[in-house]
Amino acid sequence: MDVTSALQAAGAHVRRVDREHRAHDLQVDAILDVTLGKVRARFAVEERRRAPYPNELPKLQPVRKSLAEVGTPMLVVPFVSEPLGTCLTRAGWSWADTSGNFDLRSDRLVLRQRSTATPPRGKASRLPQGSGSLAIIRALIGFPRGTNEDPGATALANQVGVSQPRASQVLRRLLELDLVTRTPQGRWLPDREALLDRFLSEYRGPGGSERNLYSLDPPNEVAARAAQQTEERSLAVSADVGPDLVLAWRRPSVVILYVRQLLDLDRLGLVDAQGRHDANVIVRNPDDVSVFPTHPLVADVDGVDVPLADPTQQVWDLHDLGGADRLEAAGRLREWLLNRP
Repeated sequence: MDVTSALQAAGAHVRRVDREHRAHDLQVDAILDVTLGKVRARFAVEERRRAPYPNELPKLQPVRKSLAEVGTPMLVVPFVSEPLGTCLTRAGWSWADTSGNFDLRSDRLVLRQRSTATPPRGKASRLPQGSGSLAIIRALIGFPRGTNEDPGATALANQVGVSQPRASQVLRRLLELDLVTRTPQGRWLPDREALLDRFLSEYRGPGGSERNLYSLDPPNEVAARAAQQTEERSLAVSADVGPDLVLAWRRPSVVILYVRQLLDLDRLGLVDAQGRHDANVIVRNPDDVSVFPTHPLVADVDGVDVPLADPTQQVWDLHDLGGADRLEAAGRLREWLLNRP
């Protein structure tokens, strides 16, 4: 309904015709006839609960080919960012989201609109907030796949450093949101994929202070020097360097450093940048300390152990920095996080 309303507001006439063509037999979610002036085009719709990452688009090719037998393949999702929109168009998809953005292209019709560049905040019940709550959510997302024992409230509380009653409160809230289930043994089984997607869509950011800096040295070298300069568990390295150390994807151009203590900027060879647009080092002293993982995640940079930020934060930071290549990296890191042993 939201997509139809947005298209009609843009001057198009939209008529749903899937019932006439028994769309359920063709595995098509909807068939839309879109008319603009004297031009009409038919679109076969695939609707998804979330937008795909660029690395997932090849898996959707069989679906696109099947839809093409009925009309121009059209993907409908809650929100499509500008980089993802470009990737979808290149992959042969027309697309629309429920935020009023769309890019429809057939052999006779082109209809495009970008009404918002940021996803809307959810109006429904939200995830619990605060560092303690977020630490529990991050721990559940990172819970090893295929393990024989699901986490209990006491074990989670001990892992993230909160009280057992607080852990139980957060788990009950997630149960209400259908993001965890309770096992007969009194354990909690998380829906890790759904929980990660909700976290990424609702997370308000790390807060605290931020400083935009510039270095003549590569970001990974800056990260290594910062690791040598800081005390244990006082530093967490995120995008671009962190994801590249987990899954090599490109030459990092930026590094985000989460710190609990002041850094000696002179020793690191850093100077103030005019803003984020010309910074290649971003130093954050976050209010949300759950960016520091409860179980240390360390990577080697030329013989130096570099502590990394929680993987969920690295994925969020890739989205926040923006760009099609970072969106691709975020998808790969998301897949690694959900499937790692």
